[in-house]
Amino acid sequence: MFIPGIGAFVPVPAPDGQAMWSPQVQVTSTLFPARIEVNVILSPGESPNAPLITEILADIDDHLSAALRFLHRSLLSNPSTFGLTDNEATRYHRFDPTSFPVDHPQLTFYADSEWLIRFAEGTFPICDPYGVGVTFADTTPVRVEDFSDCD
Repeated sequence: MFIPGIGAFVPVPAPDGQAMWSPQVQVTSTLFPARIEVNVILSPGESPNAPLITEILADIDDHLSAALRFLHRSLLSNPSTFGLTDNEATRYHRFDPTSFPVDHPQLTFYADSEWLIRFAEGTFPICDPYGVGVTFADTTPVRVEDFSDCD
């Protein structure tokens, strides 16, 4: 698979009945020290949303920041979703993207305009054991994904 502006994507092991692709080039961010994992998951007959993928990866720090801000706003508005009390959430009242307690972002794209940033690690109870995610519709964060009950 080839996506203009990004380059070649190579197949990687995928869930049954689907194909998964990752870019050959390393994707990096100034917000996180490690390489950013990127995957495109497609069902048979689907094509990637190449313009969206190109747009997101071209300005990855902006989208990672948007996800972090969305998590922060969600945390302050509903701390129990994150497994915290209102009192515990007050320690996160001030937002700093460089110290917000989630790490190892992974981007997953699909055939449509919905995609996900999953932070594979974090200190909030919601992050145990599989992290926490932010789903986007195009370039807008729309919901927090709780993976704590996943198998």
